[in-house]
Amino acid sequence: MTMSAIAIGVLAGCGGSGSSAGGGATQSALASRSAPGSAAPASSQTAATTAPAAAFVPIVEPFDPGHPARSVSSPASCGSQSTTLAIAACYENKTETWDAEIDATQQGRYQTASAAQQAAINSGDSAWLAARQTVCATAYHTGGTIDQINVAACLLDESTARLLGLRGTTPPEAVLKSTDSTSLSDVAWYTTPGGSRIGMIDTQGDSSGGAIIAWVIIAGADGFTVDPAQFYYSDGSFTDHGIVQPPAPGSGYRVAPGTQYQFSIDYSQLQSDPNAGQGGGWVYAPGAPVAVWR
Repeated sequence: MTMSAIAIGVLAGCGGSGSSAGGGATQSALASRSAPGSAAPASSQTAATTAPAAAFVPIVEPFDPGHPARSVSSPASCGSQSTTLAIAACYENKTETWDAEIDATQQGRYQTASAAQQAAINSGDSAWLAARQTVCATAYHTGGTIDQINVAACLLDESTARLLGLRGTTPPEAVLKSTDSTSLSDVAWYTTPGGSRIGMIDTQGDSSGGAIIAWVIIAGADGFTVDPAQFYYSDGSFTDHGIVQPPAPGSGYRVAPGTQYQFSIDYSQLQSDPNAGQGGGWVYAPGAPVAVWR
């Protein structure tokens, strides 16, 4: 729920609300060719000019079916609502509002896209929407009523991250709470624009006084490529990339869409940190740092 609050604030600062992508339709186009220097048959020309363009497929929420996503009013603070149903409904309403914004963004691209690009927009949105529920259900499955709230908040995180990605907006670095709990429901997740979730678990110390961190990946619709060099400890000028523990993911290891994967890194140089205790953390940085767990 912390991630959702941060994400909402980011979108408010961008001057818009966020959303998720949806629906799925594919388009095929037929082209006729004639011999060089000859005109295409009249029937072919007619077919080419009258064939209807594939329609943009908007998001239809699984929790609010029957119509495209639309802007829905909701309380400013979902966590302050008095019942599980009210809290979940608040997150779902915010998600649907962001999803309507995603539709608007995608439809703008769709109007000037080629037929192949239009098909890709529709199919990409459809795949992302289908994977969103799977990813969130994988992250939160205790069997208790808290899952309903956590999944609803997760949907909002997913839609927010996708909208920011589609708009090309770089969010501020996410600061998350580390945990030593092995329950995925206790993990603070970072959500990528592609819908993958990344979390960390401080599993144990090592003999050097360092720490062994389990990095947890739940891959979105496009899967996730693991690069251990993107997961390290940082504290000012001090960096510890650690030692990847067996079985280590190979170079370019791909996590399949909707599946969970864990790998561990032993950060054994922490005692050499000259800034110890001054705000260091475990970082995921695909290029520039985008998330830190403390």
